[in-house]
Amino acid sequence: MQLATGHLSRDEIFAVVDAALAQGVRDIVITHPDFPSQSLSIEDQRALAGKGALLERCFVTFHTEKAPWERMIEGIRATGAESNVLSTDLGQRMNPPVEDGLPLMADHLLDAGFSEDEVRTVAVTNTRRMAGVQA
Repeated sequence: MQLATGHLSRDEIFAVVDAALAQGVRDIVITHPDFPSQSLSIEDQRALAGKGALLERCFVTFHTEKAPWERMIEGIRATGAESNVLSTDLGQRMNPPVEDGLPLMADHLLDAGFSEDEVRTVAVTNTRRMAGVQA
């Protein structure tokens, strides 16, 4: 089983993560920590990554300017590629096609100086980990 925090507040996220860990849940995803209603600080993101949670970075949050791309880049740098996963939240008519989201995110990360291995980790390796597929 996997736990995703959805649109919980900061304090709720920490409470749920701690309770889940106490119950033996190990697959935890912090749903878009950069979204304005969560807006987790870098310190909070580090703390959650330190508990083993994956931080889900969603394309739509940045594409629609709800948060700047730099915030995603800063968060991934601060917590490490191994603690992050990319997703898109695409599917709306006014946004790019679903299949374009991850490549556009990868381009932003490469342009920001992330290595191809780091991009592969957040886009492929950690996605497979979430799906329970061995590398």
